[in-house]
Amino acid sequence: MSQETETTLRKSLDAVDRHRKRALAAIIVVVILTAAAQFLLDQLSRTGELSRLLVAAVVVLELWTATWAVAIVFGLTRMTKMILRAIELASRPPA
Repeated sequence: MSQETETTLRKSLDAVDRHRKRALAAIIVVVILTAAAQFLLDQLSRTGELSRLLVAAVVVLELWTATWAVAIVFGLTRMTKMILRAIELASRPPA
């Protein structure tokens, strides 16, 4: 493998690593926010205030959707890293 190709591949792997760390942090934050919103929804359901209950329900649904979106991005990042590593292994000369 040429030096230029190896450098490009290394930069790509490093970028995937950085993106994966950010995605993991985003998953943690969104899961915590979703749990807090569900707790708030539970508290509001006991008060009987319909307008606040509906707003809280929409917030919970939006956070739930965001959680799944970030989880999908996290999975795509993992697959991208696996593909880049496979390319790296395939481009090495046989021993």
